[in-house]
Amino acid sequence: MSATEVERLARRAGFVFAGEVLRTGATNVELVEPTKETAVVRVERVLSSPDDLGAARGSEVTVRLQSPAKKGQRAVFFTVGWIAGDGLAVQELGRQPAGALEEMEKQMRDVGRKDELAALRRRVKEAHAVVVGEVGDTGPVGRKEAPPGSEHDPLWRSAVVVVERGEKGDVKEGQRLRVAYASSRDVMWFRAPKPEPGERAVFLLHQHELPELNVEMLAILEPLDMQPVERLDEIRRVI
Repeated sequence: MSATEVERLARRAGFVFAGEVLRTGATNVELVEPTKETAVVRVERVLSSPDDLGAARGSEVTVRLQSPAKKGQRAVFFTVGWIAGDGLAVQELGRQPAGALEEMEKQMRDVGRKDELAALRRRVKEAHAVVVGEVGDTGPVGRKEAPPGSEHDPLWRSAVVVVERGEKGDVKEGQRLRVAYASSRDVMWFRAPKPEPGERAVFLLHQHELPELNVEMLAILEPLDMQPVERLDEIRRVI
């Protein structure tokens, strides 16, 4: 399989795993009818998966096949989510022999690094300021905590970031910046940065309107917006 093909499939697939076909024309998900296009596959190794998918090694998933498979076949399945409930069903985008598993994992890691670097460049370019700093106290954005406005409310809080060095923007050493962050653990926000007092990091700060509180302020919104200090040289190269 060419690196280009792995790259194409890896970017489209949400769940990539090596597995063995246990049963063809079968399903283990109540909402999926067994057809000649469905098979039950045991997961032997997860190569890429969303954090909340819950498909671990040894679990069985129903796969809607793109092409026929045989019982006992071992392969790497590139899939996207389909149905989750009493079990997990996914739709196949592509399949490759499991013999090249190590090389395929390396190619997928390369794709991940390439995409992450591109995303980091975008966030640095968009940032109002980039600073190295330490988190002081955290607290409500306003005078008191605002009650949740909806199921997906970000539950905005703020952190004081004491600037050690400004790398981008009009910021100075010793400046204390109040930065908004989403404290919610809701599915929409659980990956957003959640700074703790005493943490030292590189912060990519974005000017952001908080419509729930009718205020605009600096904020860290995406996972890339709070980086370990060890990545500072890399971030400087991007700047």
